[in-house]
Amino acid sequence: MRVVDGNNYVLVGSLGGAPKHPVWVYNLLADPDVEIRDATALHTMRVREVVDSAERSRLWDIAVDAFPPYKDYQEKTTRKIKVFLAEPKN
Repeated sequence: MRVVDGNNYVLVGSLGGAPKHPVWVYNLLADPDVEIRDATALHTMRVREVVDSAERSRLWDIAVDAFPPYKDYQEKTTRKIKVFLAEPKN
């Protein structure tokens, strides 16, 4: 799933609305430095969990626009689906 916000990538830990976070969520929390391949471009990025409610809401809306089932996944689970933002690492 490709969700972008400018030069950034939005990562959504939905796991299809499962009751637990996907394992990769914990990997990002432990080591936020990642490489993201988008088609043929490779981007070195740093990921952060989005905790500010206004920023999270804005990014969540972008994600749902890109992939509408995210809304259903959130309704299916009692956990708050984590949202991360991958930003270019300088």
